[in-house]
Amino acid sequence: MHIPDRGPGSALANAVPRQLGGSYRLFTGSLAYVLHRVTGLGLIIFLFFHIISITKANHTPEAYDLMIRRMQEPDFKLGELCLYAALLFHGLNGMRIVWVDFVAKRTTQHKRIFWGLAALVCALLVAGAIPLILHTNVQPLHSDQLPGAAPVCSPCATVGGK
Repeated sequence: MHIPDRGPGSALANAVPRQLGGSYRLFTGSLAYVLHRVTGLGLIIFLFFHIISITKANHTPEAYDLMIRRMQEPDFKLGELCLYAALLFHGLNGMRIVWVDFVAKRTTQHKRIFWGLAALVCALLVAGAIPLILHTNVQPLHSDQLPGAAPVCSPCATVGGK
């Protein structure tokens, strides 16, 4: 069993993984703990920005259209995938925590349950990423025209006499 250093300067040494010269050992429980906290904070930050963007977009129809078109950009698609991954992991890991703490009388299979959860998250992420990537209800912001809108009249189009 590994006994961590409790002497002066141990706070810094114990926070650094052993591979980098510290005494902290990474294990499945700490990985689940850290990922659960990070995804939770990420979801809170997303919720804050989501409320702000919805509030600002409800002022005018043009602002709403601009927001929807901006959300079709590739960087927002990547953000949607990250949000979906965080939601999946945080939700399923929360159910794992409830199962281990309240339902299972004696669980000796913590690692197996966690890695099974990780495999389930990966499978659901791949299955859910396909419609997230392929779905577009409007053209992205860099496009000049909204679907169904009249063609944009430009000076170049009228030069030919038509």
